[in-house]
Amino acid sequence: MTVVNEEGEKIMLPRVGPEHFWKMIQEHYAGDNAIRWKALAILALRENAGWPQETIGQVFGHPRGHVSRILAKVKQELRETFACSPEWLCLDDPEEAATPAESLPRRISDKGFSNPG
Repeated sequence: MTVVNEEGEKIMLPRVGPEHFWKMIQEHYAGDNAIRWKALAILALRENAGWPQETIGQVFGHPRGHVSRILAKVKQELRETFACSPEWLCLDDPEEAATPAESLPRRISDKGFSNPG
């Protein structure tokens, strides 16, 4: 299948489905690690379904801050594992982007851990 970009150039799309993606994730990232699969589920609920962090926290029994740290950590690990473009797993959370930085009780560092203060 091909698509045309804004410049009119044809781009060939690969013929792989979600099965290929999840097999790659299992082989190169999560394996049999239940904690990593849980983090991927949290990431999918946030990024794909748009669930608020509070709701994700209720489902998994975590406070919002812990969900935020899990999201930052899994994004960073995926970046390091797959060397993807920064736009794909942006650390900027839409909820936090809509809130002035000075009103946030804590910020997430580049390493994915909260910075109290």
